[in-house]
Amino acid sequence: MRKNIYKLTASALLLAVLTTGCAKTSNTDSSKGDTSNTTVTEQTTDDTVDNGEVSDTEETKDSSETVYPLSIDTYGPDGEKYTQTFTEAPSKVITNNPSSTDLLLELGLGDKIIGILKPDNAPDEKWASAYENLTVLGDKMTMSKEVIIGAEPDFIFGRTMPFNDESMGKIEDLNDMNINVYTELASNFVIDQSLDNVILDVRNIGKIFNVSEKADTYADSLQTRLDTIKGKVSDISQSEPVKVLFMVTYVDGTFNTFGANSALQSEMLKTINAENVLETGTSSLTSENLVSLNPDVIVYIKSDRNAETDKTAVESLLADETIQSVPAIANEKIIEIGYDEIMDYGARIFDTLETLYDFIY
Repeated sequence: MRKNIYKLTASALLLAVLTTGCAKTSNTDSSKGDTSNTTVTEQTTDDTVDNGEVSDTEETKDSSETVYPLSIDTYGPDGEKYTQTFTEAPSKVITNNPSSTDLLLELGLGDKIIGILKPDNAPDEKWASAYENLTVLGDKMTMSKEVIIGAEPDFIFGRTMPFNDESMGKIEDLNDMNINVYTELASNFVIDQSLDNVILDVRNIGKIFNVSEKADTYADSLQTRLDTIKGKVSDISQSEPVKVLFMVTYVDGTFNTFGANSALQSEMLKTINAENVLETGTSSLTSENLVSLNPDVIVYIKSDRNAETDKTAVESLLADETIQSVPAIANEKIIEIGYDEIMDYGARIFDTLETLYDFIY
């Protein structure tokens, strides 16, 4: 059964976090914007090497086996780089979003998860039964670092934004308590984004947990899918990008949107020669705005919290006489996609990439 833990005793909050499996290194770096600088270094000493080169020790080992200590770079919400050092695979993990949880389950690491945040939407059908056995520590909107520390993790994995004082705690402060952190490269709004970052996240987690053989096989399958779509797009003669609108919560002629500042999703669109018609997400747009934006395709993003509204949204759009000149309406090019399938930061975005390619072309 899913367990919900929202209250902790004062004594639990004062417990010292166990150091097993983690050796903290919290060197900040002003390098921002280029994940090609991300370093994964396996060492024979505790000294961190930041040149990204493979050591002699690593070359003599089975390439799929992690050599500990392992140092790996991760990024905070402001783009600052932090080096994390692992002395062995983590054993007490907290995840903060569905894509991080899904990846650990995919790699057979579900038994390492000691806590998750309450999902906004039903989990991927593939993992629904596994989620039922995971402990829910609380809601992302009310999560505190005291709850996180009280759970005694040795590793936290997930999207970047919650790593601040008001939520899960700053990376440097967690490191000071011997808690290592890995933030999904694909979730960072400061560094350069690419679908390749999703694949790199898979490989990095494989290194951290010493399951590189399985992780690399999975990452290779994602790379193949990405390359296949790129090949198909290169064969299309159309030069002008398809104009796409990400729409949310359509009610009585008004709606909200996600814009091109959702960087990973914008990169997904670019991969299939499409572009977001809005630079930034906006709320309370009207039918007049929709006519002005004039999208070729509308991606209507569904979520459990908007379930009642979402039931009739597409039907209402198609029936609105005032927007029939919009290509997406006239040609009935509206597709419904779940929030986590498109707005999270893991492998499900490749499902959406393929779905959108097939729908558009």
